[in-house]
Amino acid sequence: MGWTHAWRRYVETLTPSSVALRRQDGNTRTFHLANGSWVADNGSRDNLVRLLDTQSKLLGWKLNVLDDGSTENYDANGLLSSVAAPNGETTLLTYSDASTPAATAPSAGLLTSVQNGFGRKLSFTYDSNKRISSLIDPIGGITQYAYGPAGQLISVTWPDATKRQYVYEDSRFPWALTGIVDENGARYSTYAYDDSGRATVSEHAGAVDRYQFLYGANNQTTVVDPTGKTSVYTFLRQNGVLLPTAVSAPCGLCGSTRSSSSYDANNNLIQETDYLGNVTTHSYDSQNREIQRVEGAGTPGARTVTTVWHSKFSNLPTQIALPTKLQNYSYDTSGNLISYSETPTTDTNGSQGLSATAAGPTRTTTWTFTADGQVASRSGPRTDVNDGTAYVYRTADDTSSPPQYRKGDLYQIVDAAGHATTINQYDANGRPLQMTDANGTVTTFTYSSRGWLISQTTTPLNGVGQTTSYDYDKAGQLIKVTRPDGGTISLSYDGAHRLIAAADSSGNSVSYMLDAMGNRTQEQSKDPSGNLARQITRVFDSMNRPLQVTVGTSSQANPQPGTGPLVKIIPLGATASGFYADGYQATMALDGNTSTYWLNTNAPQWIEIDLGAPVVLRSIRLLVNQQPNGPSTHVITGDVAPAPANVLTTLSGQTADQQWLTFTPSDTLPPTRFIRITTTSSSSWVSWRELEFYK
Repeated sequence: MGWTHAWRRYVETLTPSSVALRRQDGNTRTFHLANGSWVADNGSRDNLVRLLDTQSKLLGWKLNVLDDGSTENYDANGLLSSVAAPNGETTLLTYSDASTPAATAPSAGLLTSVQNGFGRKLSFTYDSNKRISSLIDPIGGITQYAYGPAGQLISVTWPDATKRQYVYEDSRFPWALTGIVDENGARYSTYAYDDSGRATVSEHAGAVDRYQFLYGANNQTTVVDPTGKTSVYTFLRQNGVLLPTAVSAPCGLCGSTRSSSSYDANNNLIQETDYLGNVTTHSYDSQNREIQRVEGAGTPGARTVTTVWHSKFSNLPTQIALPTKLQNYSYDTSGNLISYSETPTTDTNGSQGLSATAAGPTRTTTWTFTADGQVASRSGPRTDVNDGTAYVYRTADDTSSPPQYRKGDLYQIVDAAGHATTINQYDANGRPLQMTDANGTVTTFTYSSRGWLISQTTTPLNGVGQTTSYDYDKAGQLIKVTRPDGGTISLSYDGAHRLIAAADSSGNSVSYMLDAMGNRTQEQSKDPSGNLARQITRVFDSMNRPLQVTVGTSSQANPQPGTGPLVKIIPLGATASGFYADGYQATMALDGNTSTYWLNTNAPQWIEIDLGAPVVLRSIRLLVNQQPNGPSTHVITGDVAPAPANVLTTLSGQTADQQWLTFTPSDTLPPTRFIRITTTSSSSWVSWRELEFYK
C-alpha cells in the first residue's frame, strides 16, 4: 500500500455496479449497487450516493460519513473535491491540470492545494514520479520528502532543516518499514515481520514497549506484551473484516478488553462478557445504531441505557435514558447542538427508559450559532444567575500584509459579567500571537518553524512584561523551561522518548526508573548538594497495577497494609461537574498516572467513579493536586446507584499538593458501586492526581 495522507481519498469504479472507496487511513471500502442504493460490503453505515445529470451522465459522488456527520464530495473522475463539516465549514481541494507547471506537478489529477474555511491553505509539489516532494504551510514553511530506489519514503525534512528517517531493512519486503530514526539521529523504533509480511515485533529504543505477535490457525493471534504476559486473541472473519470474539486474558493497557464477544450479521456487537462474568447486551435499529444497552444483563443489578436517534442526522441522539436521569438533545437545521437538558428520574436502573418519572428540576444548556456555523453563545444550566458566555468572530480578513487574522477567527470571549478576552492577532497558520484579557493584561506568543511554543510574554496593564521560554530538542521534546526570574527547569529523556529526569537551576533534581511498560518503578529526588531527599519505589503486576509502594524504607502493599485488594485506579466510568473559566466542562478524570490530574477551577465541584459492581470498600485514597496549599473540605458519598447521597466521610483540614488523603472506615461499609467526591470549599485551586479504592 505504501505511504498515504489524510486527503488522498477517491472513488474508483470497478464494475458498473461496484466501486472502491479509498479512505484516509489507506484502507479501501467496496460498495455495490443493490436495489438502487450503494451498500458497503464491510457493513459500514456511511451513505454513498452517485450523482447523475438528466442524461444519466456521471457528475460525481457524495459520501455522508456517519461517525462525524461530514459530507465528502467527489468529482466525475472520483477525486475528492470538498469536505463539508456538519456546521457548514467547507474544505476545498484543488488538483493539477494541463496548465499546471511541471515543477509543481508533472501530470493532471494531482492534489496541489487544500484550503480550509478560513482561507488557510496547504500546497503540494511533486517529483517526476508523481510523489509528493514538498508541502508548503500557510506561513511558508516547507516540509520536504525524499524517496528510496524502490519508491519508499526514506526521510522527511522539516522547515527547521531537521530530518526524520525511515528504514526498510527486510529484503523480502522492500516496502515494509523496519525502523524510524528520529531527528536527533537516534534509532527510535524497530519493526519485524514474518514470511507472510505480518508484523511480529514492535518496539522502541532499548527494547522497551516491545510487543510480539504470533499468528496461529483459526484466526488466532498471540500477543506478548513488554512484561512477557501472553494473551490469545480470537477473531471472527465476517463481511470482509476481523472481529475480536475472545481474549484469553485481560490487558492492562489495551482499553476495555472482553473475555468474549458476539456479533450480528451486520458486525454489530450484540453481547460482551468481561473477566468477572458480567454480561452486557446491545440492541440496534435498522440503521445499525445502538438503541439499547444493558449492563449486567440477567442480574438484579442490571443497568439499561436507551437511545433515540435523530430522523435526519443519523449520528446524533435526541434522547438518552440512563439510570437516574434522562437526557434530551435538540439541533438546528445544520445539525448543531442548540439545547441539552438533563432531568433526574426515579428510575434507578434505567429499565423504565423514556417513561421514567422525573425526580427533580430539569437543567438545560443552550447554544446559538453564527451563520457560518460557529458557536456564538452558550448559556446554562444555571437559571438563578447569568452564566452565559458569548463568542465573537472576525467578519472579514485583515487588510494588512500579511493579514493579522482571517474571517472566522475567534476575536473575543465575553463572560456573563461582560468581561472580554480578545485575541488580537494570529499567525498565518492560525495560532494566536497576541491576546488581551479583561484586566488589560497582554500576552504574546512566539512559535518555532515546527509550530512549537517557544515563548510566552505576559505584560500587565502599566506593568513590565514577564517572559517564559521553552527549548526543545530536534525531536520536539521539551528540554528546558526558563521562568521570568531566570530560573530554569531542565528535562531529560531516554531513547524511547520517555521522561527520565528533571532538574531546576537551584540544583534540585528528580530521576525516574522505568520498566519496559513505562511504569515508574523508582523515583529519586535530590537536594542541591546531591543528597537523597526522597525515594519512591513501586512494584506492578502484569496488569500494570501497583502491588507495592515503598516511600523511603516504608513499604506499603496495595499500597497500604490491611486495605485489601485494589478495586481500581482507572475507573470504568467517571463523570465530573465543574467548568473552566472559559466555559468548557472538566472531563479529564483519571489515567493511573500520578503526574497528571483531573483539571478544574473552583469549588463546589465533584467527580463520580463507577467501580463496575457493588463492593465492600476497606479504604479510599486521594492524591491531592493543589496550588497553592491551603484548607479544603471534601465530602465522600457512596451508594449502589449513581449520584450517591449517602455520606461516607468528610475530609477537612489543611491540604497540600502531592498529599495522600486516606479514609479507612472503622465499621464495615454497605456494598458500594458509585463513589462521589465533592469539594465543598477550598482556599485555592484544588483537584485530584489520583483516586484509589480498596476492598
